[in-house]
Amino acid sequence: MVDESSKLVVTDVAIDDGAGDGLGFKDFEPSGAGGAYGGSDIEDDQGLLAEEGKGGGDHDDGSNASICSIKYYRQFFNVTSADITSRLLRTLDVRPEAPLFYIDDAKPDMYGPFWICTTLVFLMAATGNVAHYLETSKKTKWKYDFEKITTAAWIFYSSISIIPIAVWFALGHLNHAKSLVEVISIYGYSLFVFIPTCIICVAPIEWLRWTSIILSFMMSSIFIVRNLGNLVIIRNPERNRSTKTKGYVLLGVILFCHATIALLMKIYFFDYD
Repeated sequence: MVDESSKLVVTDVAIDDGAGDGLGFKDFEPSGAGGAYGGSDIEDDQGLLAEEGKGGGDHDDGSNASICSIKYYRQFFNVTSADITSRLLRTLDVRPEAPLFYIDDAKPDMYGPFWICTTLVFLMAATGNVAHYLETSKKTKWKYDFEKITTAAWIFYSSISIIPIAVWFALGHLNHAKSLVEVISIYGYSLFVFIPTCIICVAPIEWLRWTSIILSFMMSSIFIVRNLGNLVIIRNPERNRSTKTKGYVLLGVILFCHATIALLMKIYFFDYD
């Protein structure tokens, strides 16, 4: 750090070669409080840059970026741990009067659904192999089945993409405003309840496996119906009976696909009789 007393004051110096006794030097006093080199202008520029810095970062969330750029999708992963925890806990709340998923949230996210599916892929494969070991190690020579990872990845990553896209198209046909990211987020968070189910199903108790998977399917379905069904049916009393019928059909198809996924989990990963 430079001490204020050690600063040198520089003034403009010009050579005066006019008529006189010879060469001479003439001093020019600083122009204004800012100095000869426009110190006040520099301060103004610094203030302008500070104002630009304050306003430049708040609105740059990627919402105006191209859909083909990574910057556009950054906004859907900009969530805090508190947001994720709150949304995960809501998936376990089966009360009819429970608040809807995004009633207090600013926007949906894809961070939670991505990591829920990724966790399910590896956890389902691992617990499925452990369950297989507990059931067959005493009868035959046990061997780790690596195909369970690829099968689990195909089941969950396809369900988190194909089903929400189909639902989003159907909602658009029914004139319901719902973004694709919000549908993906709702369906992705609905799979969270299957994570503890994987751990429970390691126990070689058949009735416990069926009970845990059925309960997980019911809790997950309640969450889906509470979020999508409330939009399709309950919030639209002015719509005609035909539109409501289509809404019920849409919910039925969603729950059927959800039941298929739950059944695949039981038959392929935890059925070794």
